[in-house]
Amino acid sequence: MTRDGEIAMLREHLATTARLADRLALLRERLKPLMPIDADRLRGLDPDSDVNVLAFLKTFEQLEDTLGRTLKTIAMLMQLGRIDRLTPRDVAQRSAALGVIDDPKVWADAVRVRNELAHEYPLRPDKQAAQVNAAWTTSDVLFQTRQSIDNFVERERLLHGDL
Repeated sequence: MTRDGEIAMLREHLATTARLADRLALLRERLKPLMPIDADRLRGLDPDSDVNVLAFLKTFEQLEDTLGRTLKTIAMLMQLGRIDRLTPRDVAQRSAALGVIDDPKVWADAVRVRNELAHEYPLRPDKQAAQVNAAWTTSDVLFQTRQSIDNFVERERLLHGDL
């Protein structure tokens, strides 16, 4: 991929994370009165609240995934390795070394929460409630990571192509 292509990819990721972060913030506001949620409350949700919970989980998942892609793109732009050869752990460690994120373990925890949402579909309300609560708690990491990425991109002038 060319440098211009990498910059275009970064620009697209940043726009997507902005939209998803706004949506996640809106959904958090809607769900705030329900949190933390337990199995009984989850079972008794009205249809609108139930849809908001599912939208919150899906948006959390999409935002984490796009933030991860953004971190990979930054690593590629900073010439730290080919994007297709970087594992999520590599990306987290390199992002921390660059100063994009503060703590690779905190980011890895957010990735773990996202992976559980994306790959486990528990039917028991207590397990579902645990997923919602984990995403709720971890969503602050996603907001902080987005802000850190935006700050890094501006500081390093990555969208200007003058590396």
